[in-house]
Amino acid sequence: MLNLPPEKEAKLVAAAQAKGLSTDDLVREALDRIFADAPPSGAPPRSLQDELTPEEWVRQFDTWVDSHDRTTPLLSDEAISREGIYPDRI
Repeated sequence: MLNLPPEKEAKLVAAAQAKGLSTDDLVREALDRIFADAPPSGAPPRSLQDELTPEEWVRQFDTWVDSHDRTTPLLSDEAISREGIYPDRI
């Protein structure tokens, strides 16, 4: 038994009908996907590092680095100085 607000129940029924499933079957499928992706109870959560080879991790990291704008101006020495960050603590 699942208590849903009427608008969410209507969306669930419509989604199930669109897939040709009963609402029970649609919810079971969704739960199966959730449980398949979840780590076993008590296990630490999986990280991306656990799922990728070192080479793939480096490739994705390099892609992320390259996605940044290289023309962004650098901060001045004053902007990153303690006095520049905390002007009221001089």
